[in-house]
Amino acid sequence: MSPPVRTARLQLAPVVEGDLEELFALHADPRAFTEDLTEPLTGREQMRWVLAQWIEHWAQHGAGYLTVRSREPSRGTLPSGLLGVVGLAPLEVDAHADLSAYWRVSPGVSGRGVATEAMHAVLGHPEIGARGREVLAVTAAGNAASRALAARLGFALAPASRPVPGGREGDVLLIRPA
Repeated sequence: MSPPVRTARLQLAPVVEGDLEELFALHADPRAFTEDLTEPLTGREQMRWVLAQWIEHWAQHGAGYLTVRSREPSRGTLPSGLLGVVGLAPLEVDAHADLSAYWRVSPGVSGRGVATEAMHAVLGHPEIGARGREVLAVTAAGNAASRALAARLGFALAPASRPVPGGREGDVLLIRPA
């Protein structure tokens, strides 16, 4: 498993079973899904299943999702505890392996650059990052915050001819070129 990734303000570490409660709290908080078509989780078993998949990605691919925490919570610039989860995971699309980007931050730090800083670190990381590969992101067409973040990270709207993975109505595909 990859060692922690550090930025000026953040420490990112691969998800582990011990993160269950904090990850569930984040993914059950309706405020973290206000512009998203995905519903918040309603039970810990849902998060336990998702977390097992995320841990398996690390075991199989040496990459995956990372928790985001403040490097120096005592300084007061960011709160202590889980600030979010970000990462890249393999996604099979039309027998072609792409990377799928994921980010979700706590409503308490939304708009403070946490997701941007964390995803820049992930995308550029020499072991777990994009490494010259195309990266996909799927988000709700009306999710202005997610689309703005994607644009800051170099993603652009995919051509209409390219299907959106998952096929959910209301989602758009964003692509960050290799």
